[in-house]
Amino acid sequence: MSSINKNRILLFGLLFFVFMGLKAQDSTNADFDHQLFMGNKVTWAKGDWRYSAELQLRLYHDTRDLNMYYVEGVATYHANDHIEIVPDMRFSVLPKRVEYRPGLGFIYKNLWWRNHLNQLVHQVKWQGDIWSTGEFKNALRYVLFYNLQMNDKLLLTMAGGGLYRWSKTLTDFQFFRAMLGGSYSLTKKSRLTLSYFVGYENRSDYWAWIGGPIVQFTINLDKDNTNVPAFYFNF
Repeated sequence: MSSINKNRILLFGLLFFVFMGLKAQDSTNADFDHQLFMGNKVTWAKGDWRYSAELQLRLYHDTRDLNMYYVEGVATYHANDHIEIVPDMRFSVLPKRVEYRPGLGFIYKNLWWRNHLNQLVHQVKWQGDIWSTGEFKNALRYVLFYNLQMNDKLLLTMAGGGLYRWSKTLTDFQFFRAMLGGSYSLTKKSRLTLSYFVGYENRSDYWAWIGGPIVQFTINLDKDNTNVPAFYFNF
């Protein structure tokens, strides 16, 4: 292994332990909620379009209770090497309601150094949240992802950003989140992503810490080599 690769691994390792140290410190707070996100995703591509469908389960209250599960479909248009336009639709089931969430995202990618081994992904996304109770909310998020391709199989990722909400009960920043993890290609058509996130969430009258692992298994039915897709996900 080259000294450059060793230095990158050491850098991500250091950031990971700092990240986990902050999490451990905050976990002593009674308001820290340990959560778990688990998802199965299928992707395929045709020409300048890439598609995905995902089923995800989320647990909260120290992973004891169901927060939600949802099905989400995404269509991504590669306008050029740097810009992606991303309409999506999510249907969520929560304990006391169901929720429809149309979204429209804009992705800008900075790619550089030897066949795109480094990637900065800027995600700007609007979402509308339509509750079965009749309430409508909408929000705008910005998240910055840094992806580093270590080799043909391993991709390391860190991310951070926030979401601003407009609704009857809250017009303010709803949360800020940071994430650190990696994605490993098990085969040419499958990938396992393991990450950990920490968030600071607005509960209207107070702010609370949340955090937990993110586990995602992805199957690529058809890989389109004409574009370098942005690696990101909503968390």
